[in-house]
Amino acid sequence: MGGNNLGGAGDGGNGAGAPGPANVIGGPPLEAQVFPDAAWQRQVVPGYESEEEEEGWFLGDEEERVNEPDLVEPPAYARGKPSHVRMAYLQAALNNVTGNVPVRLTNQNLDSQLNMLAAAGALPDYPPPAWTLETVKRRVGIDPKAWVIKYAACPKCWKLYAPEALETMEGPACTAEDCDGVIYELKAPKKKKRRLFLMIPQVSLIDSIRRMVRRKGYRKKFRDSRNRPTRQNNDPNFVMKDIYDGEMWDSLKTGINWERGDRDSVRDVGRGGGEGENLSSHRYGLHMTVNLDWFGCLENRPHSTGPIYVSFNDLPREERFLQTNVICVAITPGPSEPTSKQLNNVMEPMMCDAAQLKNGVPMKVWNEDETELVDEKVYGDFICNNCDVPGARKISGFAGHSALVHPCPWCRCTLDEVNEPLGYQPEGLVMRHDSEALKQKYLSKSASEGRQKRILDLYGVQWSALDYLPGWRPCKQTALDFMHCIFLGVVAWLFTRVLFAAHLFPGAGGEQSAKKRFERAINSIQWPTHITHLPKNLGENQSLKKADEWCRLLTVTPVVLWLSWKDPDNTIPDTEPAVMPNEIIETEHSCKRYSLYQAILFLCAGVRLLSTKAISMAQAAAGQTYLQNYFTRMLALNVQLSINHHLAMHFAPMIKLFGPVYGWWLFAFERFNGMLKKVKHNGHDRGRIEVTLMRNWVQSHLLYELFLHLPEDATDFERNLIDQIIAREAQRGGMAVEIAIFRAEASVNNVSLPKNIGIKTLDLHRYDIPIEHEGSPPIYEMLLTFVGNLWPDRRFKRQFSLDDGIPFVGRDIVRRLSYFRKDGIRYGAHTNNTTDADTFAFIQRNNARVPVSIEDILLLKIPPVAGQEPLPAHVCLLVRRLKIATGADVQGFIFPWEVYSNMLGIHVALADHYEPYEIISALDIDCPVARIPAQLSSRENFKLSICVSFDHVRTSIRFLTIRVVMY
Repeated sequence: MGGNNLGGAGDGGNGAGAPGPANVIGGPPLEAQVFPDAAWQRQVVPGYESEEEEEGWFLGDEEERVNEPDLVEPPAYARGKPSHVRMAYLQAALNNVTGNVPVRLTNQNLDSQLNMLAAAGALPDYPPPAWTLETVKRRVGIDPKAWVIKYAACPKCWKLYAPEALETMEGPACTAEDCDGVIYELKAPKKKKRRLFLMIPQVSLIDSIRRMVRRKGYRKKFRDSRNRPTRQNNDPNFVMKDIYDGEMWDSLKTGINWERGDRDSVRDVGRGGGEGENLSSHRYGLHMTVNLDWFGCLENRPHSTGPIYVSFNDLPREERFLQTNVICVAITPGPSEPTSKQLNNVMEPMMCDAAQLKNGVPMKVWNEDETELVDEKVYGDFICNNCDVPGARKISGFAGHSALVHPCPWCRCTLDEVNEPLGYQPEGLVMRHDSEALKQKYLSKSASEGRQKRILDLYGVQWSALDYLPGWRPCKQTALDFMHCIFLGVVAWLFTRVLFAAHLFPGAGGEQSAKKRFERAINSIQWPTHITHLPKNLGENQSLKKADEWCRLLTVTPVVLWLSWKDPDNTIPDTEPAVMPNEIIETEHSCKRYSLYQAILFLCAGVRLLSTKAISMAQAAAGQTYLQNYFTRMLALNVQLSINHHLAMHFAPMIKLFGPVYGWWLFAFERFNGMLKKVKHNGHDRGRIEVTLMRNWVQSHLLYELFLHLPEDATDFERNLIDQIIAREAQRGGMAVEIAIFRAEASVNNVSLPKNIGIKTLDLHRYDIPIEHEGSPPIYEMLLTFVGNLWPDRRFKRQFSLDDGIPFVGRDIVRRLSYFRKDGIRYGAHTNNTTDADTFAFIQRNNARVPVSIEDILLLKIPPVAGQEPLPAHVCLLVRRLKIATGADVQGFIFPWEVYSNMLGIHVALADHYEPYEIISALDIDCPVARIPAQLSSRENFKLSICVSFDHVRTSIRFLTIRVVMY
């Protein structure tokens, strides 16, 4: 029988226990491994007692396997309820869901509305109206109780008991081996009413996917990966744009089983022999990501709540991380986080569903025309476990990141080597094998508690519920999140444990002290309005809570450190700052500022390269080298590093597996936790809080599905009410901006207009250009030249010309806009009397960035001409380029970041000195700008405005530039 062999260390054969290729995660190719095992036994997934029982499900009657839940039209619509009654129902749901109106008040308002309808003779007698919120939700099909499963759980081992299994239990004792837990107590013995000690809410992964794939419009949204080129990133110059360009996308198999040999090796085998079929070979082959993270749900006492999310990478990136497209499969209850064993019990229902999806589950989906439901087989598999560092270890069954021997799940680096050069030499890293990990995991599964601990200490692994899934590769499919590792790990460590801890911004010197200069530099930054601003008192309160804040700080770090540390000749001295007698510094590393600055530039360049929106392996390798140089420089300065620094050495191979980090970092999942944290609940523990959170999540899905499937006779008022309920998805915040950017990228030209556009047109002949720019031609002439270049196939003529062509009438073709959005980001103009925010930007000219000031925003619309195709409206901008400073302007001074200017994106120019006015297309806008005022010490009246590009996820790094702009 063929299959992928997964041998164990020390098994002999073709290198099963030998060190893996340098920086290749998971070890050598599976087909290259040979095993000494003579006999093999199939491993079954949870929920089945034997191979025959499991096989009976996989190969049984498909009609029985469908078991499709009730997805019919909601009763309020199926029974022909009048529109005004349905609107009363929807308004009650709106008040409760988005207005957070308590149930009691919601019922009172609903009662009043129905009584008014009855008084008007507009309330039908049959079917009887719904007088309570709970009944209303059932009538309109948004009752989450029908989908949320409240599992009873043992409070000790967290073994789950479904509601139907609980009814047949002979007693309250837990049935798990070696567990003395009690599931429930009889609250009323005579009535046999049971009070659960712990409940864990979950939803069926299969049923949730079943609802999702039958949403109208989703057939076209799910990516069809059939017949596409594979492993294109073997070419180091191939540009990867999303996770589907990674190597892992085409590596997942369906129709396979686990087999375990008599010498404990593990392999996967196709059901009919061979290696199984690729997941991407199926029309509906869903590549799922599983995420687990805990957050404090209560403010007055510790309570760690842990949602388990499943997202679908086959959806477009602009929709992949919308709440309505992400399934919250389970929520672990507080007050503390579960142990690994408890978490495995929680995950078993999800893994049973996932194992079924690997073999295909029949489901109903809409046909191409969305006229009828047709039968399709839907497959699914987890492409990765993507969590923060502690969560990834727990869910995948690896030793914690503070383990002495195995802190890294991808290589054999020890905790001591984290602070040695050996931990940062890619060619010297000994990679771990998935084969060895799986062998030890299966041994740990059936071992005693003492033996499990020994396996964890020696091999750094323990059993995980994910290991039930055939084809799962624990090393290769455990992703390293960029957000937590770099922004909350490496960057936060730099400032809190190196710069601030060593008092590198001392307060001695009054207003000219490094501390005051640091604070002034941070506070003087004119940020784009769409990004997270840094706190004003960063010099005093040196703690940032969000990854987005650390990301912003790193972007401006080269400039801020220069402004804080420069001496009278504008250079950073390679000396240590003076220490005050009352200062206690516990760090022992070198505090030479220029040496630290040079090392930090490597970090800035590496992060900039690795976090781009599209990336090649050549660029990833360069970014990895910059990070390596930063780590080794810091070690040379005797700086203590953390495990995050070593883990970051694996980002290049991670990008090879999963594509650009922009497509799979965890900003979205952190936002989901923030949304759940805002849900109102009664504060009752034992899982009751989590039940409320789960119902809230499922209800948002049901509302969205109701909106998609409203019948044709639904009124616009009903659609608007449901749209208001769904609109809470558009909450402001960092990830909300990211989603807006995703959506803009999916549009035709990435430019959107304000909702309200004025009727009045501008008279171009009366448009005055300020006198200081006498060299600029009249705006009418600039626009006439612009439209000729924009539509070269059309001939335009001046307004009163007798020549042939389309008349360019100066009074009728242009309207002024107060703002516009490009790539989801807002830009304004100086002509807006309300605000001058976001009036600076970068544009692309000759593969280089140029900073510009946006003076006016014009909506151009040429009137239609008989016999010719109408021209579309176009947004154009009146701009002035900022004058770039020359070497003579700065007296030959070279800024300390100049060597990395093509990556860091900064520009330096003269006060109020601009190039002549010009007209450009709004499509030319490349990214927003943050401006930092500065000046050279030798020329006090010579002020600089250092412009930093705020697009750490630029499509291509070759366009990133740093220059200097003065005003």
